[in-house]
Amino acid sequence: MNKKFISMIFIIIAGEAIFMLPFLIPRIFRPIMLEAWNITNTDMGLAFGAYGITSMISYLIGGPFADKYSPRKLIVASLLITLLGSIVLIFIPTKQTLIYTYGFFGVSTILLMWGALIKVTHEVGGADKRATAMGILDSGRGLTAAIVGSVLTTVVAMSFTDVELSSNKIDAINLIFSITSGFIIITAICVWYALKGVETKEAKKHDWNLEKARKVFMNFDVWLLGVIVLTAYCGYKNIDNFSVYLVDVHNFSLMESSKFTTLIFWVRPIAALLAGIVADKIAYKMTGGRLLTLTALLFLGAISQLLIALNMFTSVAVILSILIITSAFTYALRAIYFSVFGGLGIPDNIVGTTVGVVSVVGFLPDMFFGAATGHLIDKYPGTPGYSYVFLLTGTFLLLGTLASFISYRRMLKRN
Repeated sequence: MNKKFISMIFIIIAGEAIFMLPFLIPRIFRPIMLEAWNITNTDMGLAFGAYGITSMISYLIGGPFADKYSPRKLIVASLLITLLGSIVLIFIPTKQTLIYTYGFFGVSTILLMWGALIKVTHEVGGADKRATAMGILDSGRGLTAAIVGSVLTTVVAMSFTDVELSSNKIDAINLIFSITSGFIIITAICVWYALKGVETKEAKKHDWNLEKARKVFMNFDVWLLGVIVLTAYCGYKNIDNFSVYLVDVHNFSLMESSKFTTLIFWVRPIAALLAGIVADKIAYKMTGGRLLTLTALLFLGAISQLLIALNMFTSVAVILSILIITSAFTYALRAIYFSVFGGLGIPDNIVGTTVGVVSVVGFLPDMFFGAATGHLIDKYPGTPGYSYVFLLTGTFLLLGTLASFISYRRMLKRN
């Protein structure tokens, strides 16, 4: 089998494994975590905010790392360092520890990993199949999350009945963290051997200097893309609230909400891959096709969020369907918003730096969105709080629709 293909498989797996501890576990098991550790949604939001603060710095510093160094050591080091946070949370599960650990995660998951992950994907996709390559990356990451999430949910369901889970929440969370940590260790070992001999060859191609980086910082279109990513990322972050929404508003059990959230994960590989393929096909036929695709997805995502916010439906089946559709749009957006660099005229040798700049703006929701939505949920219990959350998310997506359309028009003028 082609070595580059094998390397890409393990890069994809690593690209999801690195975020399992800070994000995958809370996304599926958040209601259990809240009760096991005696914390609130606001506390969880503050932890995400701490992650956002440290990750913003890491995006900016880490971008040039990806342009100067090869991915092998960066990715493996990032995986292994992140494991330290898991150990701390297992043995010291306090409110303060949670916040400090998430601040640590912001460095460990981003500084060495993120720029390298996006850059190597761009190199594989080339100019013609960039969105497809990004779609494959996010689809593969989504498939990894879906498989691991399903395994974790199954293990918990087999280990604890609903009654046992109510009185053994800490044991369940420790089991979940331990299994996930083992998977990360195996992933790090596989990446180390899969990328052996590849990184030296790739590193010679890198040509980065401060002048080229300065041009990235002065490029208005790069900052505009950052706004687009920011709004799309708010939609993605809101998926974190789905499990508690089902428990608080629709009286789902802890296990039922976890199972539904796991089901949503299976939407991601399909939506991401289709989005990448469609975006490239549209881009092949018309200038700015990828940005036009982004505009449409942002608008449709906004509409789906607003439908829930306005409480237009009472049927649980309809609401669950809208949640799945919303997730599909969100995953599609994530798959392609980093694929438009070619249209912005960004050279391949400073893609890592560009990813850093865009990410500083685009992932600002890590700093405020979790804290804001957690506060709304706690301050306005039940349906009102979640209505505000969905309204806030829909508003952000509408703003992204406008930013994406402006970027599309600017691209047409340049061409």
